[in-house]
Parts: sequence; structure tokens; C-alpha cells
Amino acid sequence: MRTASPIPLAITAALALLTGGACKTIVLPGSEGGDDDTGGTEGATSSASGASTDGGGTDGQPGDANCGELSAKMLDILDVNCAKCHGPDSAALGSINYITNLDALISNGKVVPGEPNNSALYRRMAAEMAPMPPDSETQRPSEDDIRAVEQWIGECAGVTGCGDNPWITRTHVIDLIRADLLNTLEISADARPFIRYFSLVHLYNYGWCKEQIDIYRHALSKLTNSLSNEIKVVAPVPIDPDQLIFRIDIRDYDWDVEGRVLDPVTGTFTETFRDTWELIADKDPYAIEFIGDSAEDVKQATGTRFFLLQADAFVEVAAQPPLYHDVLRIPLTRQELEASFGIDVEANVQEEVDTNPNRVARAAFHDSGVSENHRVIERHDFPNANNRVYWISYDFGSNAGDANVFVDPFNFAEDGSEIIYSLPNGLQGYMIVDEFGRRIDDAPIQIVQDKNAPDGVVRNGKSCMGCHNVGMINKEDDLRWEVDQNLGEGDFDDNELDAIRALYPTRDDYNILLGLDADRFNLAVKAAGVPLGGDKEPIVTVFNAFDEDVEIRRAAAELWTTETTLREKLGQLSPDLDNLGKNQTGVRRDVFTTAFADAICQLKVGKTKACP
Repeated sequence: MRTASPIPLAITAALALLTGGACKTIVLPGSEGGDDDTGGTEGATSSASGASTDGGGTDGQPGDANCGELSAKMLDILDVNCAKCHGPDSAALGSINYITNLDALISNGKVVPGEPNNSALYRRMAAEMAPMPPDSETQRPSEDDIRAVEQWIGECAGVTGCGDNPWITRTHVIDLIRADLLNTLEISADARPFIRYFSLVHLYNYGWCKEQIDIYRHALSKLTNSLSNEIKVVAPVPIDPDQLIFRIDIRDYDWDVEGRVLDPVTGTFTETFRDTWELIADKDPYAIEFIGDSAEDVKQATGTRFFLLQADAFVEVAAQPPLYHDVLRIPLTRQELEASFGIDVEANVQEEVDTNPNRVARAAFHDSGVSENHRVIERHDFPNANNRVYWISYDFGSNAGDANVFVDPFNFAEDGSEIIYSLPNGLQGYMIVDEFGRRIDDAPIQIVQDKNAPDGVVRNGKSCMGCHNVGMINKEDDLRWEVDQNLGEGDFDDNELDAIRALYPTRDDYNILLGLDADRFNLAVKAAGVPLGGDKEPIVTVFNAFDEDVEIRRAAAELWTTETTLREKLGQLSPDLDNLGKNQTGVRRDVFTTAFADAICQLKVGKTKACP
């Protein structure tokens, strides 16, 4: 009998819509603060806690609207109803491909702050004749949605309680890190070489409110722990009052071991690094070696040139292959992965059929919601580890012949598999393999689809995390139920019926197993400080938001400078960034990423691979 791999990894997480976000004003404050090179306010403190973050009338905003919440709702409305045709990943119909960028809607005249009836966006959505979305679309905004759009335009568009956040300079950030590293009692001299930091300061400097940044904090904690081979969940520790700079100890995630890059073609290690953090920093295009006296003190104490990484850039690069595979040290085949866990899938299945020790459980579906064809999922207990399980799906390119599990529930031939396994800390690791069990980055779209991804492709890591936001997904088996009801396609003798009942539990028994595994996962998520459930999975939300276009204030914040300084120095940077000064919607994220390392050198912010 051939077996395969993982469980359904269809993604159900909502698209991220944070760029141009809920709490940021398009009208920038007259006094921006400064960066380290332009005579700005050195040592400026992070004092967002002193500003109103609820977007309400206490900041001089009109009416009683909670603009932070209303702006977030506005983004959801536009995402659900409009982004299909006017989002960043769609064709630019009518030259509008920025429907989820609230600032771009204002700057391009589609929204007139304070004037819903003069705003093309509202007029088209509220129109009785030729509305948008068109009548042909089944997904349409409700009356409450349209009222929310009207209220946002009337009371919240272009205003904020966070757009005038006092600028936090990189000098101040590095001074905070130095003080934390050298003066925190629980960090011994022996521990300092393992201490590293993540930053969300750029989002604060961009003008975002605490509530808007919260999901980034959650994504950081969930991803670091989802890339861990240690037994405990350890949330990154904020070192500043506004929770923008986070400390980790790489030993808490097993990142102090040698980092290695495994070539999927040759099966050899092509690069090695002193530890896994160095591997992450090397593959992160936003990694900066900071310069200056405080930075030198930190580098000397930690033993790394890259003691601070931008948190959302880390999510982007580490939540997908190849880095996802290399950090978790996922081997090239499912057979190697199973052997590392002490699991023999075929022997376990045979034992279950022969003696029914209740260590393997299988279910089969006509419609899994992931695949166009039948699907089988299978659960194995870890030997000598009652808190860990191994799930494997068997996916098929058709329902004919030996791919029809409802005719032959034992000797089917799968065309690919997806794997979910419990990490030692209770969170989940993921793997996608082909019909031969070889590791692949993306699942074949003709077999399984990520219905929320623009291209429909299931990508290992982030797609799986998005689908399994609350752990294992409750899906009721069809095969055993049909057998018990004398239904279905198969013609089975008594021995085959006994084998089916041994291997395929009843729906009630199977749901108990799913619930146990989901509870274990959710306890680990809770331990990471991440809210359970919700309509947006943090990692996928941040991952998708990071890919939105970059406008000039966001670019300045990520380059550790101010908008004024960046505008003055654009001529010295790559011509690819010229549109930052011309186009209100900015440049594509991939363009900005390519130019980032050189811009850091030219702006004298620090050192990158692009510096001479």
C-alpha cells in the first residue's frame, strides 16, 4: 500500500489590508522630527501612550466615531466587496488598483474627506443605477456596510490621533537596546551572545496606532514560536513602553544551533552559518548592520553584526520556503521526516488493521473544500510523546481508477500530500510533498488550491498557517459513515469491512481526536500571547500586508529617515525609487526591496551587502 502525506492546507485567512492604514493621516504634520543624519530630535522618546489611540473626538476629530475601528471596518468592506477587481493583485480596471489603500483613495480624489456625497467611492457604492460592485456580482455590500463607508468618509477620512507620533530615531532605538542588553539584571554576561531584537518602530513612525500594530506583535510571537524546535512557547519580550522593540533569546527557539541551507536538488548543504539567527539575517534583504558607538557596544556584547531585524520583513522571508524549511530543518523527503519522529506509516496502518490499537485514524471526503477530488487524511500518534501527533493527507489528481479511495480505501495511489506535525512546543510544522514523497515548496494547483491567494497556489508555511488558524479543522468523514449506512461505491467483504472500521473511526470518535489536537495547538497560541480565532490570522495578514505598494512615508520609516530627508535625497538613490516622489501610491514592494540595501548605504544608515 502506498501512503502519502499531509493534511489539507487550504488557506482561509483573510487578506491583509493594513497598508495606508486605519489610523494614519494623509496630511502629514508640519514638524516631522528627524533622523540621525539631519539634525532631527535625538533621543526622542516613544510616547504614543500619551496620545489618544481610539480615534475618537478627544483628538479633535469630528463626531463620536472610533476612527481606528471604523477604518479597519472600512478596509474589510473594501476587501470583501471591491478588491477582487480593484485590489493590488488584480488588473487595474479604470486605473484603480489601490482600493484597499485608504490614503491613495484620498490622494487620488476617490474620497473627499468630510464629504461622502462628493466622493466617487461612496456615490458608486450607494447608487441605485449602475452601482459598484455591479449587479452581476453576488458579493455585495450590505446597507450597514454602505452606512459605515459614509460615516468613515464623513468623520474619519484624512484624520487621525496617531499621524503626529513623535519620531523615534534609530539612535534612540539602539540606545534602548544597549541599555536593555547591558543593564537588565536577568541578562547575564553569558546570556548576551544569544540576545537578539526585532523592531516595529517603522510602523509607529509611519503613523500607525497601537491597535493597528497589535496584529504585527501577534504575528511576530506566533511565527518565532512556529519556527521553534524547543519544548516551550516563549513570547518575545517588549523592552519599551510602547511595545515596539522586542527581545528574544535564540536559545528559546533552538536557533543557537548551526544554520544550514539544504539544496533541494543535490541534497547537500550549500551554506553554513554559526547559528540559525545568522542564517535568517543573511536571507533577510532588510537586514542592516547599524553603525555608531552604541551599535558597536551591542555588536560586541552579542557577537553579531545583525542584532536587530525589522519584524514584518522577518515574517515575509521566514514564513515561506526556502527559509521556512531551513529554519525548521525540514528534510527533503517525508520518509526522512517520519523516520526522525520514529514513525513508520505503513507499519502503523497495517497494525491498526490487524489489532486496532487506536494509534492511527483515517477519514475520507468527497468534498474537502481544498481539493477538486477526493481526499484522505490520516493521524498517527508520536511514539513516546503523547502530546505530539503527525497528520498526513493523500491528494488525488482525479477520482478514477486507483485514485478512487471510496472503491479501494487501502491501496489507493495519491498524487501528492501535505503534512502537519506537532512541534515540541504544541504549535505546528508543515510540509508539502509530491507523489514520491519529495519535499516541494508549492502544492500543484490542479490538485489543491488556496482559495484566498491571488494565484490560488498553496505555499508551504504561510498558506498552511492561514488555513489552520485554530489548529486542525473539523471535517466529518464520508467513507466510514457511508459504509455504516450501507451506502457508497465500494463492494466490501466482511474482512474489508472490519478493516475499514478499524482504520476509519466513526465521525464522533474522529471529531474527538480533532478537538484534542486543536485544543493543544490553541493552548500554545494562547501561551504566545496571540488572541484565539478571529477573522485574520496574524502571520498571513502581516505577510500579505507587507507586499502592498510602498508610499514615501512608509519608505522613509523603513529606511530610518524622515519623509523630508528622503525626498531631498531621492536623486542620490536608485532611479527605481523615483516614483516615491511622484506617485501617491508609491512603488511596488519588490522594487523597494531590490533598492533597499543600496539606499541604506547611500543614506549612511548602516551597512548592507550593497555597501562598498
